[in-house]
Amino acid sequence: MSKFFDQLMESVQQMNEIVRSERQPSREFHVRSSDRHPTHRKIRLNPSHEMALNRRRPMNLAPNFPDDHAMHLLMQLLHEELGLPERKTISLTTSINFDLGCDGADARHLMEALEEQFGVDLVDYDTYRYFQPEGFDVHLKRRAKGRGDKVPLTIDMLYQAVKLQRWDTQEMESQ
Repeated sequence: MSKFFDQLMESVQQMNEIVRSERQPSREFHVRSSDRHPTHRKIRLNPSHEMALNRRRPMNLAPNFPDDHAMHLLMQLLHEELGLPERKTISLTTSINFDLGCDGADARHLMEALEEQFGVDLVDYDTYRYFQPEGFDVHLKRRAKGRGDKVPLTIDMLYQAVKLQRWDTQEMESQ
């Protein structure tokens, strides 16, 4: 019971900081109430809290990695959805499917989050081109026929899609 109240007080303090802050909130995080009652609440954090969270999660980024707001948000999304490795150097050519092992439901959640958070139009996106399906798919042979081996989906491709606000397979794969 004490643990529940400690978590509750921490959540209240975070919410009070948010209310006092003049910056507009930009992200939501799910916080568990307690171990006995696994209900989730959304707490919105402002950009200064995001930066503090990022400082706690060190990543090795390649020297030529872009340092702009869109890339920071994309990397935070990738970290939340996939859990980026701390010891491996992340570059623009790091592939989500081969290097980070994203497939199935993880891939679907990642692309849905990309579409929702960045407003990327995925009309030309084909999940079977890049990712293995989740679980057993009885229609796999029919849907995947003629697609052959999977194509690497890189961080740079996601970054370009965020900047363009749309997924253009031919343009993404030509870079």
